Amino acid sequence: MQEGDPTQGHSSPSRSKTRAPRVVLAGCIAIALGVLLGGLHFAGRSGATPDSYSNDFNVYYHASREVLGGHGPYQHSLGDWTPYIYPPFLAELIIPLAVLPLRLAAYLWFLINAASVITAAWMSAALAIEYCEKLLSPGPRIGVAVCAVLIVFRFVLDNFNLGQVNPLVTALVVAHIYLYVRENKGLSALALVAAISIKLTPALMLAYHLTRLRLKFSAIIVSLLAVITLASFLALGSEAPDAFRTFVGRTLKNEQGYNLSDAGNQSLRGAVARLMTNADRESALDQSGSRKLANEATLLLSALLLAAAISSAARASSELSAAAPFVCCMVLLSPLSWKAHFVLLILPLANLLARMKTSTRPWRSLIIANLAAALALFNLTSPRVVGLPAAQWSDAHSLVFVGALLIFIVSVVDALMPKFGKQPHVC
Repeated sequence: MQEGDPTQGHSSPSRSKTRAPRVVLAGCIAIALGVLLGGLHFAGRSGATPDSYSNDFNVYYHASREVLGGHGPYQHSLGDWTPYIYPPFLAELIIPLAVLPLRLAAYLWFLINAASVITAAWMSAALAIEYCEKLLSPGPRIGVAVCAVLIVFRFVLDNFNLGQVNPLVTALVVAHIYLYVRENKGLSALALVAAISIKLTPALMLAYHLTRLRLKFSAIIVSLLAVITLASFLALGSEAPDAFRTFVGRTLKNEQGYNLSDAGNQSLRGAVARLMTNADRESALDQSGSRKLANEATLLLSALLLAAAISSAARASSELSAAAPFVCCMVLLSPLSWKAHFVLLILPLANLLARMKTSTRPWRSLIIANLAAALALFNLTSPRVVGLPAAQWSDAHSLVFVGALLIFIVSVVDALMPKFGKQPHVC
């Protein structure tokens, strides 16, 4: 290099542009290798025998094998407290896994869950920043996706350890919104119907679309849902009526008798139940002795939260800002929301992370404080961080619920009061 060369000691723009894709590619390769190797560990969490419970994937796997054997997924359970509680659609959906050995099926299930988390985070980040032309480069998009996952990272690991279905449901819910924004309404409707057919709580998105006056689209979703639900039960043959009655009793009426005040239940219903006196808890039992899925206090508070979500959806200026409070409501308003369910918050978190880039200073500071609080309440309350006694105290005082409620409140205010931040398309 000649003396006086102006490029000496400085990276040329062309080199920087060339280096960025290489860094992204290296990161993707590292993530892929980490997922493939991590699957060996998490697949082992399902144990070695399909006839005993090790984690929730054993339940899905067993239910699917029961369907293969000509029975309903509800007739025989792995244990009294580990029954299959979902609609039969999931058990039928994973039949290709049920014909494989348990360890191999668990490994593939982990890969599906890992891919679901990555896909949900990427689609959420794309939705969150696409309205701002200066943020369309891959770098910020990856940053938003990674940060959203990090805030709920404890729940991601919980899902992997327990072999649960929540990452797949999250990916389907996000795909529903992502495809709708891109005018692919047919696939968008199918994604939501699949999510509802696995777990019932995504049905809250119907209220979202009705709020946005999408009556025809909502009718299509309801029709598809009715067809798929009917087909999934009819596929059980002569056992369909008994299977339907068992599902209604076990899941919709909580005749299984799950303790809604259990510290692991971080929903609004669980938080209210833990505040009740013993006499109030006794009155919360129905005539059969089962714990009611709702009570007066929960119904009133749920109505207030849903009203706030509806108001924000009616006034929000972007699709993601409108949908984010409803996604929060999926875990807040469900009667049972174990901590692993809160992986659904990837989408509203991505929305707030992107809003940090386009908001004025006061509102940006509030968003940062909210995200920092959520990060602490979600992850620092783990028994591996603070120890078991402190973690139990945190759950008993509904700190995960509080973190999700904060995200909900800020998401609602962000949609209702855009004056705190810049308008969409303004960077």
